[in-house]
Order: sequence, then structure tokens, then C-alpha cells
Amino acid sequence: PINLSEEEQKEIKRETLLELLEFLLTQKMTFTPQIYRAVFSMVSTNLFRPLPPRLNPVGEKFEVDEDEPILEAAWPHVQIIYEFFLRFVESNEFDAQSAKLVLHRNFITQMLDLFDSEDPRERDYLKTTLHRIYGKFLSLRGFIRKQIKFIFQTFALEHEYHNGIAELLEILGSIINGFTLPLKEEHKEFLVQGLIPLHKPKNIVPYHPQLSYCVAQYIEKDPSLTELVFRALIRYWPVANTRKQLLFLTEIEDLLQVVEPEQFVVIQELLFRKLTEAIVSPAFQIVEKVFQLWHHEYILNLIAANVEVILPIVFPSLYFTAKNHWNKAIRGMAANDIRLFMDIDTVIFGRVLDNYKNDRLKEKEDRENRVSAWREIFKKTEPAKLIPKVEGEATETSNSSDPLLYDNEGLPLSVKIPHHLNHIAADEFDANEQFFKELDRLTQTRITETLNKKLRQRELLPMDRLTFDALYQHESLDPEAGEDNGAGAGGENNTDSDGSFSDGSDSRYSGDYTSDSDSAEGEGDH
Repeated sequence: PINLSEEEQKEIKRETLLELLEFLLTQKMTFTPQIYRAVFSMVSTNLFRPLPPRLNPVGEKFEVDEDEPILEAAWPHVQIIYEFFLRFVESNEFDAQSAKLVLHRNFITQMLDLFDSEDPRERDYLKTTLHRIYGKFLSLRGFIRKQIKFIFQTFALEHEYHNGIAELLEILGSIINGFTLPLKEEHKEFLVQGLIPLHKPKNIVPYHPQLSYCVAQYIEKDPSLTELVFRALIRYWPVANTRKQLLFLTEIEDLLQVVEPEQFVVIQELLFRKLTEAIVSPAFQIVEKVFQLWHHEYILNLIAANVEVILPIVFPSLYFTAKNHWNKAIRGMAANDIRLFMDIDTVIFGRVLDNYKNDRLKEKEDRENRVSAWREIFKKTEPAKLIPKVEGEATETSNSSDPLLYDNEGLPLSVKIPHHLNHIAADEFDANEQFFKELDRLTQTRITETLNKKLRQRELLPMDRLTFDALYQHESLDPEAGEDNGAGAGGENNTDSDGSFSDGSDSRYSGDYTSDSDSAEGEGDH
């Protein structure tokens, strides 16, 4: 138990610190070298301490929403020290040149070590104070960036636990925002060696929003880094961690909104081949997140400008999901996205659809030829090994652990039909199924509507009155057309072949003065 004298001493110390803080906030005075030395010594003595052992789980087991933060027991005392030091650094009387004599690199290193504290209140004070120091001491900026990079590398490549990564990334976000252009090689190295490896740990939930912001800042500053960043994301792409996949897709969504069109052309194939894997994922959240990507106007414009390259890549996955996904809502979303691509460019969509059906039919034919060839070989050499195929009954191969080897067409298990060819049998692909018929019908309808719209377009070029009168009074050599034109000229309120009206008034200049056929003839004579 703490004796009374010790409690009294703590109370005296607390009151003294509060008096110092109040004096700093209310009085103005010139800071002498002795004051700088005393303040930095007091801060070092009271703040720089060994951190207690971790109580919360670390790594992937840590849940931001569920695990309560561990608060510092001495916070009532420590908070006053942090508040005093922050106000001291922010003071107008603070002189960086004088403080530089007592602010050594060891002080910065010990301060960065405290970012691993489990108390979020302490990390918040550290973040603000370090940011102020970075802004005032130009000579220490390179050292601070180097130490932060070292912390990131240690976390990503060795321990995978650190409590202050999010706060350090927040500081870094404002630092990157102030980088001058063109970026120095040192700054690019920080991206490659410090930020990109942070995608590797399993639990990136606590700091991912800050990480995504920093990477987006780099791409905005230097678009040439786009390919490097996206290749790194795909290299660290999680295979079985659904939660991490969602975060990666969120980051891709953020990055694509700042990618330049010229750089998008470079990464489009690489990116969308990876997204096709996510589209066929059984986790509906993953598929839904991918579909949300091209509902952003800017991203959709990028896709529309390169649909001839992107659509052949994503269509097979969209078709598979629209037909086979277990979630009804996802199947509907996939079908809607297929129609979205159809609306972007109907002609290219029709070509991709035909190529897809032809490729699948060829794969189906290749599979049948392969099975027939193996069957003929076994009939001639070892007919006893062939398993008779009985309709409506499963053979012994149906117990195979691989669902795509079901039945195996009566061949022995030693015969392995290529995986992609077995997909044909598993999908029961049929080029004449209703799904394709409906797509073909919609495609032809859209193409016809587009052509008709072009044929119905009015001639909108400017025309003077003499030209208009000559066209209006023109009599065709065709007797029937001449009668029509004569009636049109003499009538007071006549209807042209397209349903527009001409009454001889100035409204004829509105553009609805003649039918499409008359306009075409007039242009020829003119």
C-alpha cells in the first residue's frame, strides 16, 4: 500500500505541474537555454519509461471493435506532462535553433518507442507533439522519416504487432502531402520499403484507412508509381482471408479514383484478371464489393474507354456468377452488370459474347475428343479397366474428393482430364440456353435501336434562308414525289412524312422543316 507521505508528494508534484502549465498559457517570457535544458530533462524523466507487458491479444486475434484498450494507470500524472510539453513546443516564444542544442536524436527515438503504448490517449498526444517537432526542426525531418520506416519494416517483416502504426501513418499522410515535385528517390524508397510491406500482415484493420490514404497521396503526386503500387497489391493479395480481401478491394476503389487514364491503360489487364478471381468468389461480400467498383462515375468512364480490352477478361466470370452463384441477389447483380457492359458498347459486347460461346463449344468438343481417344485406347489395351456408364447411377468415381472428376466418363481414375475442361461438364454449358438467347435478343435490339437513332438524326448544320427556300421549293423528277412536294408547298398546314408540320411561317427554321428523305435529296442537289 502507498503511504500517505508518498501520496502527498505526488499531489505536490501534480499541483506544481499545473501551476507551470497555467503560467505557460497565461504569461509571456523569453525561453533561455537553461529553460530548454530543464524542460527536455523533465519530459525525458517522466515520460520515457519501459512499457508494461501487453494485455490485449496481438496480430490477427486483436479485434478493434471488441477488445477494450488498456489505459495507462499513471495517466492523470502523465497527461499533464504531455500537455505541458505540447504547449511548450507550440508556444510563440519557442525557438527551434536554441532547442536544437538539447533536442538530440536519442530523444526522438525514445519518443517514437512510446507509440507502442496501448493507451490511445497517450498515442494521440504523441502524434500531435511529434508532428509539431517535425514541422519546426528541419534538420531532424530525414531522421524522423528514417526511424518511422524502420518501425514499419520491423512490424511488417518481423513482429506483426505494434499499437501505433495508425497514428504514425496519420503523421506520414500530412508529411507526404507536403512533398515537393518531382519526388526525391528517398521518398520513393519510403513507399517501396516502408508503406507497401504494411500490406503483408494478416491484421491490417486498425491502420488500413490511413495506409490507403498515404498510398493514394503518392499516386496523386507521381502517377508513374501507379503500376508499381498495383503490382505490389496483387503480390500481397490475400488468398483465404475474406476480411483482408474486402480491405484490399476498398483500397483499389480509392486508388482508381486518383489514377490517370494513361496509367489505367498500363494496369487494366493485370488488375481485372485479379478482379475476375474475386467475382467468382463464394463469399458474397467480396463479389458485391467488386460490383461496386464500376458504379463510380470516374471508374466507369475509365472502363468504358477501354471496354474492348476489359470485357473479354471479365465476361466469363460475370456469366459464371450470374448463372451459378448460390446467392440470388448476387446472381441478379451479375446479370445487371452484364447489361451495363452491353449498354457501354453493344457491338463489342455482341462480339465478346459470340467469341465466348465459340470458345466454350470448342472446349466442350476438345473434352469429348479427349475422352473418346482415351476410351479407344483402353478398349484396345485394357478393356477391363473401363467403368460402364449407367444412366441415372453414380459410379465409384463419384466419391472422388474432386467434384469436377464426377463420373469421369467411365474412365479409370488414373486418367486426369484437365481441370478447365472438366468445368465444361460441371457447368453443363449449353450455347442455346435461355440466358444466351436473352442476351442475343437484347444485343440485337440495342444495335437496331442505335442504327435507327442514327438514321433519324436531323441535319443540324446552319443553313441560310436562300438555301432553305431552294430546298423547300424543289420539285423532284419522280412524279409521286413531285405531287407530295407540291401539296406540301401549297397547303396551309401540311404534315411531312416524319410527322412534322410546315405552315410556311418562320418556324420552318427550327430544324423540323422537312422529312429525312427530302433532306437527303436536297443535300444531293445542293
